[in-house]
Amino acid sequence: MYKIDGEFRPRGRVFMKAQRENHLQPASGGSSSYALVSRSNSRSSSGSASRGPAITTNLDDSNLRFRHEILNEKVIEATVTELPDVIDGINRDHWRALPSSLAYGNELVVATQPPSAATVTEVTRNKRLSTEVLGSTLETTKTTDGNRRMTTHIVRKITTLTRAEEQAQADNMIRQNRDVKTTEIGYMRTGRLDSKRAKISDIVVGQEDNLTAREALLRWARRSTAKYPGVRVNDFTGSWRDGLAFSALIHRNRPDLIDWRESRSRRPRERLEVAFHVVEKEYGVTRLLDPEDVDTNEPDEKSMITYLSSLYDVFPEPPQMHPLFDMDSQRRVHEYREQAQTLLYWCREKTSLLQERAFPTTLIELKRLLSDLNRFRTEEVPPRQRDKQHLFSMYKELEKYFESIGEVDVETELRPEALEKAWHRLMSALADRDMILQQEVQRLERLQKLAEKVQREYKHTETVITKIETRISEESRRIDRLHPVEAKNIVEGLDGDIRHLEQPLQEMNDDCHNLKDGRYPQANDLHKKVTKLHQRWSQLRTTFHSSLVQKLSGLSYPVQETTITKQTRVVTETRQIGTNPYFRDLQEYTEWCQTKLKHLLSADYGSDLPSAKVELERHQHEHKVIDQFHSKIAQCERHVSNFSGEEQQLYRQRLSQLQKVYAELLSTSTKRLSDLDALVDFLATATAELSWLNDREQIEVSRDWADKNLDLSAVHRYYENLMSELEKREMHFATILDRGEALLVQSHPASKCIEGHLQALQSQWSWLLQLTLCLEVHLKHATDYHSFFDEVREAENWLTKRDEILNSKYSQSEFTLDQGEALLRGMQDIREELNAFGETIAQLQHQATSVVPLKQRKQPVNRQCTVQSICSYKQGNISLDKNESCTLLDTSGRVKWRVKTSKGVEGSVHGVCLLLPPPDQEAIEAADRLKRLFDRSVALWQKKQLRLRQNMIFATIKVVKGWDFEQFLAMGAEQRTAIRRALNDDADKLLAEGDPADPQLRRLRREMDEVNRLFDEFEKRARAEEESKQASRIFTEQCISLKTRLEEMARELDHIILSPMPRDLDSLEHTVQILEDYKRRLGGLEPDLKHLQETFRTITLKTPALKKSLDNLMDLWKELNTQAVLHGDRLKLLEGALAGLEDNEQVISDLEGKLSRQLELPSTQDGLYEVYKRLTTIQETISNQQPEMDKMNDSADQLGRMGVPTKVLGDLKRLHSNVERLNSRWNNICGQLAERMRSVETAIGLMKNLQTSIVVEETWVEKQTEKLQALPTATAARELDTMLGETVERIPKVEQVNLTGGRLIREAKIYDGKCVHYIDWLTEVRPSFSPPRHDLRPADADPGATEVYSKRLDSLNSRFESLFEQLTQRLKTAIEVNGADGL
Repeated sequence: MYKIDGEFRPRGRVFMKAQRENHLQPASGGSSSYALVSRSNSRSSSGSASRGPAITTNLDDSNLRFRHEILNEKVIEATVTELPDVIDGINRDHWRALPSSLAYGNELVVATQPPSAATVTEVTRNKRLSTEVLGSTLETTKTTDGNRRMTTHIVRKITTLTRAEEQAQADNMIRQNRDVKTTEIGYMRTGRLDSKRAKISDIVVGQEDNLTAREALLRWARRSTAKYPGVRVNDFTGSWRDGLAFSALIHRNRPDLIDWRESRSRRPRERLEVAFHVVEKEYGVTRLLDPEDVDTNEPDEKSMITYLSSLYDVFPEPPQMHPLFDMDSQRRVHEYREQAQTLLYWCREKTSLLQERAFPTTLIELKRLLSDLNRFRTEEVPPRQRDKQHLFSMYKELEKYFESIGEVDVETELRPEALEKAWHRLMSALADRDMILQQEVQRLERLQKLAEKVQREYKHTETVITKIETRISEESRRIDRLHPVEAKNIVEGLDGDIRHLEQPLQEMNDDCHNLKDGRYPQANDLHKKVTKLHQRWSQLRTTFHSSLVQKLSGLSYPVQETTITKQTRVVTETRQIGTNPYFRDLQEYTEWCQTKLKHLLSADYGSDLPSAKVELERHQHEHKVIDQFHSKIAQCERHVSNFSGEEQQLYRQRLSQLQKVYAELLSTSTKRLSDLDALVDFLATATAELSWLNDREQIEVSRDWADKNLDLSAVHRYYENLMSELEKREMHFATILDRGEALLVQSHPASKCIEGHLQALQSQWSWLLQLTLCLEVHLKHATDYHSFFDEVREAENWLTKRDEILNSKYSQSEFTLDQGEALLRGMQDIREELNAFGETIAQLQHQATSVVPLKQRKQPVNRQCTVQSICSYKQGNISLDKNESCTLLDTSGRVKWRVKTSKGVEGSVHGVCLLLPPPDQEAIEAADRLKRLFDRSVALWQKKQLRLRQNMIFATIKVVKGWDFEQFLAMGAEQRTAIRRALNDDADKLLAEGDPADPQLRRLRREMDEVNRLFDEFEKRARAEEESKQASRIFTEQCISLKTRLEEMARELDHIILSPMPRDLDSLEHTVQILEDYKRRLGGLEPDLKHLQETFRTITLKTPALKKSLDNLMDLWKELNTQAVLHGDRLKLLEGALAGLEDNEQVISDLEGKLSRQLELPSTQDGLYEVYKRLTTIQETISNQQPEMDKMNDSADQLGRMGVPTKVLGDLKRLHSNVERLNSRWNNICGQLAERMRSVETAIGLMKNLQTSIVVEETWVEKQTEKLQALPTATAARELDTMLGETVERIPKVEQVNLTGGRLIREAKIYDGKCVHYIDWLTEVRPSFSPPRHDLRPADADPGATEVYSKRLDSLNSRFESLFEQLTQRLKTAIEVNGADGL
């Protein structure tokens, strides 16, 4: 058996094997033992004019070649039977139409070739096909050249599965698709389609519930023909009459199929004809209408609707881009629309956010809002303003472009006027919010200062009360032991101190009422503390009267003495202060210290980091002044010596009071400085932490989860980094809290500020933790959302591709039975794919119910809906627990949404804390749309599969109607019955499944009636021919005997053919002798064949089977002769290839040796001419040897195309390998020769130009050098300048010489490199090759053009440069000596 290697496989030639069988195969299964003739490219015509067309290509009987069984090779067998009523298997030509499912071996081998052509082999892999061959017939006709032409007619069963398999697969399909409620794919034996006629409602899907199918189809038609001039689709009759609507519909979806301008210039019926033809050719849409059916006064509406429904299957949705407008303009409009929508949405969102008036109650958060507002004004507004101006410019350009067509197709709300209004509203809201925030900050700062003042006064008063309480307790124990006057003085002093506290308490109480009025957060706490302090003060007065005043009333003392003394001291003290400057200074210093102390006690510590820093800097200056004031105290101490007696005592009392006040002032200043340092340090760390927390908060609350361009992978990474960073910052955060609490424990004067920052820190930290929970939840839902829609898009694309395949590949109306079988198999594959895809649809529908509506987060709330709180949320008057449900009222502010809690409280909540619960209506619609697309694809598959089965039956009926009686009789009774039954069953099934009004089914009914009449007529004639079968038995026995002898000769020929391929000419000669002896013995069987022919002529009733048996034996004998001749031709070709290998090897080796001797490009023209002459000689040798190479290659190629047995395929490959190796060396020689000749020709031209010019320049340089050397030293500058000018003018010529020389050197290097590379290649491919040695070259050998001309050019350039430098130097010297006169 011959097996074709892929490299030498020809087309249209394969071999076949036959085997004798003496028993009768059952008619129903006989197809399984028949051989298959593979593809043939024979150009002979099919069938006679009076017969129906055959399935296979007709072959001459001389093209049939017998193929023998080879050990370990599985092939398809052809059966030669002794009975005339069984198909004779020796004729293998007609079996080429049989399906490969009848071949149970691994390979299919058939031979068909003309006697003079080269024999080749092809192996066809067996694949399971879905058709069954029910019978075949053979007819022979004699051609003009004396050969017999054989035609085979095959009948196939159309059903693709047995009835049981069909029923099982249909039931299985229903079970698989029960969940997705899809229709059954395929057909069952007793099944019927639910509707005989296609309904528009089954085709037009995805519309509104209250929209009828007719209205939906009309709406689709209007949308598909919109914006086409002259097209107005208002109905299904007159709107389509002129054909423009059909042309517009096709052009809208496929502009490449119809030229709209050309279509408008055609007549209506021409337009209709072109439109119907295009969709039928490109998409297989059945042509239900003709132009004259449409171009009438009243077209049939039902027919129009049916045809338009078919077009909807092909073009369900028009493309977004309109083909009448150029892509650039549509792109620009689309770009403007997208950017305008983005800007408008941004303006609305920010306006809603700026109009929010629910401000925080803490100064820290309020200042942060003001800072965010300023950052928004400076960072976000300017880029958006530039975007607005850019949009206005784009719109003006679009107006100019669409001026001739109409207005720009942009919504009113996206036009510049609407954008400008939205921008104005944004700017107004920005200004209002800025003003309100400024006022609120000022109010809170004022309240904050007032609260700190109350806090300081509270602490001071509390300390004074505590001291007074202690003094009262002490004085009450010792008042009985004191002098009455001293006791009275103490009581009066305590009484004055207690009365002095009444005014501060009243002021603190008034301040607390002011804080309450100003809605200060801690106003109530401060008021409670002040009230308690007032109660202590009242209790203190009661204790004072009961413990001291009542005891003092029982004592007696000299009032006059005390009064005189007191008045005297006062008068004396007053006189000293008014007259003595030292007393006056002392009084001024004391008042200054008291003023400073009062100022320090009432000074503010600041409410935030900037104000605290300002206070610190201010107090550092004040503290320096206070510290320097000590020098004045020391000066007063020195002035004590200026007094004596009572004045000195009075001065000392005043000085002691000053020192006491100053000490308190200095202590208070030092403490305030320390407190400010600690406060600034705490506020710096706290502010930095708050800034970090606010930045993270801003990222989360401003993240748009509904953004279609959201980078989920980046968000995933951000989430992981955020959690890691929170974990790392937790210790730092705790440290800040500990520092603030320590300051509060130490009763820091700015405790309110510290408490505010601590509260803000804890609140922000807790809020950020809640936001991380929101981030995690949103990230999960967003991932599921985008994953779902990605899967839906992939599924839609998959269905769209299947629809395109069904509308193109499986919409063919005419095809061969082989093509039909392939299409049916493909349809079954698509059915299985759709069955499996139904599970994917069901999964997506189930998954759609759990998808959250992300897009709804940025859409306005048309109706109230329920949302769920992701985390706990409390701000202002609204409070939400985790997972608590509430009602969403408004989402116009993207950051904050307005909701209503279950308790009826309305307020704004950050949108990031809320989750819109599933399902997403868009996801549900996408899943439903996908389900509808799937159902439409299923319906389309059913429609195409039904039409394909119809066309297959029509093709089979065409073959059956082409039979003649001989073909019918040759099949046998059982086969004929099976064919008839299968055709009627399939036809009845199609008629039952289809619409009775379908023209195709009406045609099928007519065709089947004709086929049944044909079967009845042939059956009647077949019974009359039964008697003639017995007469042919004797002839059959003689055929079998002769066939046995021919088979023995075939096996011997097979042994000869499978012998190893000779490797030399001597072995080849012996093989040729063996073949010649076989031919002689084969020719001895010719008399026996002639005797058999004489016997056949004596039979009265000749049947095609008997004639076929005789023809098969003749064909077998001829095939053996042909194979013997073919093998002889193969040996002749092998002889030519082997001889060519030996002869050409010697010539190529000689040429390689000649080329390897030349290593460098010569440096002389004579040398170049000599090299060129040698290369020309080699070229002549190559030209003379080329026919021998071609002859060798032709022999090897023809031998490869003829094919060789599988066992000797390795010998053929080895031969071709040797030929290829020799061809490679030959091609390399040719390439080297061409490249070298080109290089030499180029070098000759360059060298000719170079030698002339270089000699001229060398001569000129030499003369100028001699002339310069001959000039005296005192040569005039003018003469030297003339020579220098000549030298400068000579530079271009010298450069031209260098350029020409450089080109020559480059060409020489290329030539030398090619020579070296060629020698290296020879050394690699020919291990025995010895390259020339450089060390054996003679000393006077030419070093090569590269070296010679490189040195010569270098010499010329160096001499020229030397000349130029000498002239320049001489000229410079002459000018210095003689001046530049005359130059």
